[in-house]
Amino acid sequence: MSGSSIIDQQCLIIKEHEISCNIEQLKKCFDTIVSELNKIKFPINIKAIQKISTSITIDDTNPYNQSDIVNHPLFIIIRDCFINILHQWRTDQRLEQSSRTAFSEVAVMFAIIGDYVTDINVNVVKQLLIYKPLIDELNECLMEIATHGKYLQDFQIDAVDFMIRAIHRLSRRRLEIQNDALLGPLLDVIVKCVCSPFFFNIFMQITELKDLNEAQTFLLNTCTDYIAWYEGNRRHAIYSVIRTALLKPFTQWFQSHVATFQQWNELTNNAIDKQCAIMFDFGFENDEMLSSDTCDDCKKLIDGFIFILSSLSNSTTNTSSIDLIGICMFHLYAMTLEQNLLDYIKSRQLSAILLKLIDIGNEEMQFNAYRILASIMTEQDIKMLANPSKIANVFFTFLVEVIDNSRKIRRLRNLLRCLKSLVQHDQIKEDLIKEGILPQLIRCATEIKFDPLKEQQPALEILLAMTFNSAAATSLKQNSQFISHLKTLLISSPEQGVRRAVEGLIWKLEKEDTATANSAIKSTTQSAISYKYDIMLSYSHSDKDLCYRLHDRLTNDHFRVWLDREQMHGATMVAMADAIENSQFVLICMSDAYKQSAYCQSEAHYAYERRCHLIPIIMKPNYRPDGWLGFTVSGKIYVDFPKLGFDQAYLKLKNGINQQRKNFQQLTKNQDQLRSDPSITETHLTPIEMTSNNSDGQLSIKMCVMFLQIVCFC
Repeated sequence: MSGSSIIDQQCLIIKEHEISCNIEQLKKCFDTIVSELNKIKFPINIKAIQKISTSITIDDTNPYNQSDIVNHPLFIIIRDCFINILHQWRTDQRLEQSSRTAFSEVAVMFAIIGDYVTDINVNVVKQLLIYKPLIDELNECLMEIATHGKYLQDFQIDAVDFMIRAIHRLSRRRLEIQNDALLGPLLDVIVKCVCSPFFFNIFMQITELKDLNEAQTFLLNTCTDYIAWYEGNRRHAIYSVIRTALLKPFTQWFQSHVATFQQWNELTNNAIDKQCAIMFDFGFENDEMLSSDTCDDCKKLIDGFIFILSSLSNSTTNTSSIDLIGICMFHLYAMTLEQNLLDYIKSRQLSAILLKLIDIGNEEMQFNAYRILASIMTEQDIKMLANPSKIANVFFTFLVEVIDNSRKIRRLRNLLRCLKSLVQHDQIKEDLIKEGILPQLIRCATEIKFDPLKEQQPALEILLAMTFNSAAATSLKQNSQFISHLKTLLISSPEQGVRRAVEGLIWKLEKEDTATANSAIKSTTQSAISYKYDIMLSYSHSDKDLCYRLHDRLTNDHFRVWLDREQMHGATMVAMADAIENSQFVLICMSDAYKQSAYCQSEAHYAYERRCHLIPIIMKPNYRPDGWLGFTVSGKIYVDFPKLGFDQAYLKLKNGINQQRKNFQQLTKNQDQLRSDPSITETHLTPIEMTSNNSDGQLSIKMCVMFLQIVCFC
């Protein structure tokens, strides 16, 4: 029997034993095939490779997820055959029909293997695919596509497409592979492909297309998927490059086409979705400041998304429109993670539209609607909800669903981010506690399977916010195992953000009450001389630029100012408490970010409980405090920096502080006079006596007026 016939026979046997999952028989077949391949010449080898690759059927019912199968030398021979064909194709050598067929079939086989990578076989598949000669050939090919558009008219680009998909599927959710040095240049050339004029020229045709050809699929789907799922060390830099290249032309296209969105088909919706997915990478892990041009373009896209949602909220929906609603909601949520864009979205009064759409479509769409609401709702919005506890139920249900699913770790991270926004609202906080969320949050905060920065720290910060609810605080105080774990983390964690959250929790659960009880409460008439600082600035890191400017101006005017410039990593809760106790004035720098921060709430709460002289500062245009922050500064006069402009607002602040100092001094002097004059009794301070015309009554009235001035300003 000839070698070719033997291989044909073994291919038939392979199919039989795949069904029965007979691993040992498959190994014998592979051994026989390898032996025969080593005997025959290269042209026949190609035909054999094509037959073998089509004979290997991979799904979740057969044994290819076993490492000792994929580790067989046969797969290395198949891979090396693909590299040879790719090199021939790339260098314009003529390919025989058998080579053309094998080129695609082998790539498809590896792409399917990528779909079934497990912890058992991941290292073996990595050795197969993250292989320098293969990666080098792919890099050269993609560079020619990005720079010259080469191969875009050749249907065999599908072989490159499937091999990129294979590598993408292998590396998806595996950071150690994504950060492999060999894959860095591959990522770079894929980014060059989507930033090339060839990519956007294809995108601009999308509304006219009914199907995608091989080149269109490669650029619009495969390249964008590879980037969107990349979570490695260079993610933020990559997204910035893509935003610079694509945001402006995409925004212009979107604006010119959004009016006709009802005519968009599934291809158009998907193309918009994928392009947005590789441009928007906002959030707490990315401190990049967006340029004004970038913000303007993003706001135009926000307007377009809201136009679509508003239109569809008032019309009958179908499958296509439901998909588009989901796309708009997903990317609107992504933009809420950037503070300037969040402020703009809040100004668009989106809550009513979302509430109309919330019961349309699938669970995923509803979740995105609730995620946006979590970021934009005010206390008044929550009071207007027919069933506010529904929000808490949705987030608790999703948290339980994903907490033990390692494939949904990104969903867990986004959930925790949303919960950080939600727990600023006392009503939602109480509903979450009733749902039983505390044990789930404690798991996220303490179990070692969770990333210290991406899961543990947010969970700890949510728990810190929960301590402002008396029932939650009591429950946590009684959890001795949790308290013990916190104390261990405080010493052992290498992450400053984790230690800061832990210290905040220990302060709230064990130290704050004692500190408040043991600290002598200063009266409103205490002399400024006894204070170590004139002013403490309590602020959110998001507002640091304006706060630093304010600090510098106050310092130049010889005020003694306490400010934690390293707020994200810096002063301990004990130092914060000491600063509050030893400052004559505490400036509350109010913004959405301030209200959402459990650390800021801790500072404001401690200052309020100690009856400190609080001066509310508005940091963002049109901001008005509500909820716990509104209660804390109730009845006080705000200094609105955005409305007045920095210089005028600063002058108002400075004059107000100086006036209150004079009032304090005068009030102290008058009190001393009252104490030293035995003819003046306590009855002169009653409301009846204050209405009298005698000089002592007039003095008491003046004192009360000054006292009210102090209280209202501070």
